[in-house]
Parts: sequence; structure tokens; C-alpha cells
Amino acid sequence: MRAVVHDGGTSSVIDVPSPVRPPGWVRVRVLLAAICRTDVYAATGLLPLGGPRILGHELAGVVEEADGASAFSAGDHVSVMPLLPCGACKACADQARCAQPVMIGVEVDGAFADEMVVPEAVLVRVPAGLPLRRVALVEPMAATIAVLGAPIRPDQRGAVVGAGRIADLTVRVLRAHGFRIDHCERPGSGDGGYDFVVESAGNSAALAEAVHLVRPGGVVVLKSRPAEPVSLDVGRAVRNDILFAAVSYGSFDDAVDLVGAMDVDDLFGEILPIERFDEALAMSLDQPYGPKVFLTPTGRSS
Repeated sequence: MRAVVHDGGTSSVIDVPSPVRPPGWVRVRVLLAAICRTDVYAATGLLPLGGPRILGHELAGVVEEADGASAFSAGDHVSVMPLLPCGACKACADQARCAQPVMIGVEVDGAFADEMVVPEAVLVRVPAGLPLRRVALVEPMAATIAVLGAPIRPDQRGAVVGAGRIADLTVRVLRAHGFRIDHCERPGSGDGGYDFVVESAGNSAALAEAVHLVRPGGVVVLKSRPAEPVSLDVGRAVRNDILFAAVSYGSFDDAVDLVGAMDVDDLFGEILPIERFDEALAMSLDQPYGPKVFLTPTGRSS
């Protein structure tokens, strides 16, 4: 099959063997996949992958093969929750939430390919009629609604720091849930005194801005996944009794409902064949805050 593989130096479309499906896993034919900031980090070498890896984790797919006792059947339309339990830590041994999950497209092969295999437990069922670009938005939507699990309330005054699609989506989700939100896209664009601030840019400047804007005793919600460690003014945070709340994912079922209901089409950019990955990556690098670019192995765009 065709796949976008990062080999430690470059990322290119090559032919690779179709993946073997272990028991309890499901074979998914990829209909559409989206390029996100993590994929750009991986494709350009900013995010170490530990070896050759098929990139990608935001997708719309259809089940091709599953175990006989599976809750999924061939033809089911799906997306994927991209964090897989490592199976080796104490939490996994205790059948609790994995303490060091591995990510599809980073530690294990991902979605920029004709097909992929994933554990049945991470499949997310979606309506067959949901447009493919919206299905591919299920993962970032689930990552966005995670902020609703932070210790924040709609009656509080909040802000989102950062530019780009995730910041924009976070503002929309919070406003849709009754929050009063300012969007601070540039340093110095907020007036401070916020009860909570959501950091969504993944760099030291954005975190510093969030710490500056939140009131003493307020909450900074950590939403981004930076490719490298970022710095923090611990002295200011301690002096002002700032609470930090890191969030990863909300309910994927709720995310499916939201991508079907919210106005998000303006966040979508071009759909390119997987063979044009170099062009798609260049577009994502040239306009990091622009519309999301998609890859299709099938030629489908709906």
C-alpha cells in the first residue's frame, strides 16, 4: 500500500506492506486524513519518532475487517482515538488508565496510508452520512472539548491565547457552552484579570502570556502539545497562586455530535491526493494558521 513515511530524515510517499491485523484489532480503510501541527512537527523532524513511521492520526475511515465477535462490521464508518495503552506500565497492569500511552502517527504507524490497523477499543463510530472532512475533525474536536473538564465555569471571564485552528475551535466550543471568552491571538491583546486562560499555542511566549493574563488564584488550562519543553515563570505562578490544569481529550461521542452540529467548514482547506504530500506539507508550513489541509488515498472528497 501507499503511505507517508518519515524515515528520520525526510518524509515521502512510498510503497509499504499492508499491516498485519492482530486479534482484537480492526483493519480500517482510510478515506480522508488531516494534517495537524503534530504531523508537521513529525514530518520536519522536530518531533522525534524513534524510527521509520507512517504519519497521521486525524482520519475518516471505514472498517474493512474485524474479529467475528467485534462490535464493528465491514462498512462501518469510523474515526479513531489516537492514544493507545502501552501495555507495559503499572497502570496498564492494574487495568487503569495508561500512564504512558503511545500515539498513532508518532510511536506507532498512523493514518497517512491506504489502510491501518488499530485496537477495536479506540474506534469511534460515526454516522455514514457525516461529511468526511468533519469526520476527520472528530479527534481535534475531542481534544478541544477537553477544556470543559478543567475547573472553569461559564459564569467566569476567560480567554484563549494563541492563533490557529485549535485556538479558534476552542473559542467556538467554549462560547457554544455559554462561556464569555476573549480570543487573544497576539501578545498584549488581552487586558488581564481573567478567571481562566486557555493556552493553545504550544510555546513559551504563549504560556508566559497566559500566566500574565490570569488573575491571582486563577486557572491556566494547558491545551497544546508542544514538540519541545517550554519554559515557565514558576516564581510568578507561585506568587499569584495560579492553578494549572492540563487536559488531553474529552468524550469522542460528544465530539462526533459537535462536528455534525457546529459551523466549522471555514476551518477546512484543500484535499490533495496522498501522492502530493510534499505539496500538502508545504501548504501547512506556509500557512500554519490557515485552513486545514487534507490527504486522500481514494480520490474522494465528500
